[in-house]
Amino acid sequence: MAAHKLDLQNSKTLTVTPAEDHDLVEVRGAEGQVELRIKLTPDGPVLQMESVRLSLKAAESVNVECKNFEVRATEAVDMHSDGGMQLSGQADVRVNANGHVVVTGEMIHLN
Repeated sequence: MAAHKLDLQNSKTLTVTPAEDHDLVEVRGAEGQVELRIKLTPDGPVLQMESVRLSLKAAESVNVECKNFEVRATEAVDMHSDGGMQLSGQADVRVNANGHVVVTGEMIHLN
């Protein structure tokens, strides 16, 4: 089956490629790099994004449900809540650091 290509603004392209076991939707940048790829498989869509920045904003909530969740940052990770925050696990929870571990709070409970 033939791919369908549409030229977008800023020299980007949108391509839809039907295949036997999946369909592929891609947005490519001016240099041909993939910016957005959606692979429509029998098991459901697979989303891939590559960009300089990714921003999500929701008025109510953002929920993620998955088998495994991994975040890797080359510089820093900052988590902040104006309300409470909870970290829990049904198995071991570990904190590993090559530097100091600092815990600050009004009261700290250990066991």
